[in-house]
Amino acid sequence: MNEQQVMRLWSEILGVPVTSPEDDFFDLGGQSLAMVQFLARVESEFGVALPIEVLFAGDLTVAGAARAVEECPDSELEDVAGLLAEVDRLPGGEIRALLGGKDRTWHE
Repeated sequence: MNEQQVMRLWSEILGVPVTSPEDDFFDLGGQSLAMVQFLARVESEFGVALPIEVLFAGDLTVAGAARAVEECPDSELEDVAGLLAEVDRLPGGEIRALLGGKDRTWHE
């Protein structure tokens, strides 16, 4: 998530123009309900579940919020990617053994 995306979301949520990476959420009129809306939008649009504590731990400027989202580990996606990489390294015979010795047809 970049600063432009944060500015867009804050503008939509707060109903005011957000024009600078240095704009502060609370100075723009943000409050706790608006913060919850921001977190929900970040999760729905970018797939990142950002804990609210992360935003309050540092500065709550556009730049700070964008940095917090970028630095937030998305552990579920990392776990899935790791598992898929592990399966890719297995020989076909081991995969069949894990599946009960049968060839499986996958439907998408």
